Amino acid sequence: MPPHPSLRVRRFGRVEHPLQASQIVGLGATKVYVCAHPRPGGTLAEQAAEIYRHLGEFLRELGAGPRDVITEKVFFSDAEAQFEGFGLQRVAFYAGQGEPATTYLNQPPCRPGVLCELQARIIYANGADPLVVRPLHAELGAGAGRVVSYRDYDHYFLHNITGEGADFTAQAGDIFGRAAAALNQEELRFADTIRTWIYLPHMERDYGALNTVRSAFFTRHGVQRLPASTGIEAGVWPPGRDMSMDLYTLRAARSPRVEVLSARTMNEAPTYGSAFSRGIAVTREDRRVVYVSGTASIDETGEVMHVGDIEGQVHRMLSNVEQVLANAGGSLGDVVRATTYLKNAADAETLTRIYNQRGMPRDIPHTICRAAVCRPTWLVEVEVAAIFDPTGR
Repeated sequence: MPPHPSLRVRRFGRVEHPLQASQIVGLGATKVYVCAHPRPGGTLAEQAAEIYRHLGEFLRELGAGPRDVITEKVFFSDAEAQFEGFGLQRVAFYAGQGEPATTYLNQPPCRPGVLCELQARIIYANGADPLVVRPLHAELGAGAGRVVSYRDYDHYFLHNITGEGADFTAQAGDIFGRAAAALNQEELRFADTIRTWIYLPHMERDYGALNTVRSAFFTRHGVQRLPASTGIEAGVWPPGRDMSMDLYTLRAARSPRVEVLSARTMNEAPTYGSAFSRGIAVTREDRRVVYVSGTASIDETGEVMHVGDIEGQVHRMLSNVEQVLANAGGSLGDVVRATTYLKNAADAETLTRIYNQRGMPRDIPHTICRAAVCRPTWLVEVEVAAIFDPTGR
């Protein structure tokens, strides 16, 4: 079958360039994923200024502007020392045009000499159909939300949700509660959520408690279609908090097809107590979007494979990702954005070599950062999103 005439996917920039982007042109709107990073060296303020200079130049090339940046994720090498300096450059860039919903993470970029890195999501109208962006006014702790509406679709992006409480369990419960309340005021349920990202400063200490809190919350709120998810170690903002969460929820007048994805090479996460799906596919009239959860070197029984062997773990991890994508009709060549989490930054060169061998696109926005994965023997984890024609390949 011919490809859908309204879907065009274009990738910009080689890995050595200061900005990589994937542009997805579809019905009513254009979405662009961006990864911007500075050249090695210099101060944090100089690197932050360079990031926003590159982002501003790119937006002008698109015919867009800072107002069209919907979300950001900032990766710091030392968030407490760098937050203020980065924030000054950020405020100057947006200059009252409406700041995006932003997540701040202490997950050091693995590019040598790079102190900070930025991922951004840009959405703007590409035709006569109106596109409306509005803030989501809700009690999200240190977080913020944005709603993007066009062609009878409402896209909800909630970033950096934090909670209150004397311990991790209390804070985690408050975070899920705040997210549910924010969606409820929009006449949505948490069960409508497609994708979550959960960040824990103390992964080994708190991951078990997260699973307990999340499972109990999902039971109370009737969440049966488990969202795709990443649970990863990161320092969160403000400092001293035990968790933060981002999420994406979709509402549509013409309900899209939402499918839970699995892989024959992996067991299901709930079998070991983690309430998330291996992936979620959302099929709209002009595209299929696949959100692959954080994926590591695991086998069909839930056991870690290739303990202590970074090459073996990367290969198995990619095989698992390929299986999730294949079950939705996609492949690694359809990936439009990625984040890879390495336990040891020194493994970045090996990781990149294997990615190139296996066909991971080199020109996509892709942050490789240092972070511990939820099991001590895992050395690497990756999350990806892929977009392709839903009418057949």
